Amino acid sequence: MIWNHRIVRITIGLVLLVLAAIVFLPGLTGVTSLDGTVNARFATVNAPIDGAIAEAPSRVGVPVVEGQPLLRIVNARVNRETLASLRAEHNAALDRAAALRRERDELIALRQQLAARLEVYKRTTIANLEREVEILRKRVEVSQAQDVVAQVDLDRRLTLESKGILTKKLVESARAAGAATGGEVEISNMTVEQLEQKLDAVRQGIFIGDGQNDVPYSRQREDEVLVRINDLNTRIAENETRAVEVGKQIAEESNRVDSLASATVFASFDGVVWSSNIVNGSNVLLNNELMRVLDCRELFVDILVPEVDYDEIYVGRTAEVRLFGRGDVFKAVVLSVRGGSAIIEKDAFAANQPVTTARSARIRLSLAPSTLNSDFANFCQVGRSVQVRLSKHDVGIKKWIESLWFSIS
Repeated sequence: MIWNHRIVRITIGLVLLVLAAIVFLPGLTGVTSLDGTVNARFATVNAPIDGAIAEAPSRVGVPVVEGQPLLRIVNARVNRETLASLRAEHNAALDRAAALRRERDELIALRQQLAARLEVYKRTTIANLEREVEILRKRVEVSQAQDVVAQVDLDRRLTLESKGILTKKLVESARAAGAATGGEVEISNMTVEQLEQKLDAVRQGIFIGDGQNDVPYSRQREDEVLVRINDLNTRIAENETRAVEVGKQIAEESNRVDSLASATVFASFDGVVWSSNIVNGSNVLLNNELMRVLDCRELFVDILVPEVDYDEIYVGRTAEVRLFGRGDVFKAVVLSVRGGSAIIEKDAFAANQPVTTARSARIRLSLAPSTLNSDFANFCQVGRSVQVRLSKHDVGIKKWIESLWFSIS
């Protein structure tokens, strides 16, 4: 019988030994996981304002590039009452400032007229006073001449009195006449000085006279107009300042209204539309989820391995990843190592994570950049099952013996 041949038995033994080596050698030289899944994060696009979708949004599976418009929302029911009120207040301030400027211009013209009238009055008054001074000076000259004549007559009569020709009464009469002419000269000189002082005051713009103020009516009226002009300048400045401030508020309110009336959402990175909850014309509310965009820039894989190999796997360790059904092998690096009971986030991932079992560690590996990152037509292979292998530095016989001794002791 063929089974009794020595060569056949040796051959069968060698085949069984090779089969055993094939079965157990991968487990001795490394860690292999068959429950891995290609995964990635996605960005949730929420409604920035209330309104309705104005244009057809990007469909599921459509690749998007950074800066590309994803959707546009229009809100025709934005409250514009505050903006209208500010614009009315701004226009009112400008109208008040314009009206005050017109009034100021009219007063400036009136002031110029009053100044012209005052100048004419001043020149006329100066000319009249100068003539009066000249006339008085002529009178002084006449009075001085008469005083000289009176003094000569007095001297003559005194001489005749000393000779007994004239009486003392005639001499006293001549003395009185000389005193009168002398007084007339002094009065004329004082009057000239008074008129010259008055003339100097008029030249300085001060008018002195009986029943007059220091300035005429035109000057008083001009001063009143100047006070009013200064008041108008203050009010004009206040209204212009108010218009500027309201203009700033209008700009801010316009920006706010524009931001609420229309909003366009742009893609912040290259990716692909993972899901969409809207169509053209859909009504949306603020912060409602509209769509999700898959971020293919950083792909990763979550796997489960026995916790006995926890210490053999560390952050930065390299691994090999192969998609089921494909022969391509992709490089990966360990990102994190967690125990089986660790709580991790789930809502930000596009694919389900492997369900942990007892005594299993959860390992996350980052896939190196490859063609998977740009395979937008297949959603970057997110959700695809993979096989992951991490090589060991030794077979770990010593560790197995120690763990076996610990379990039976």
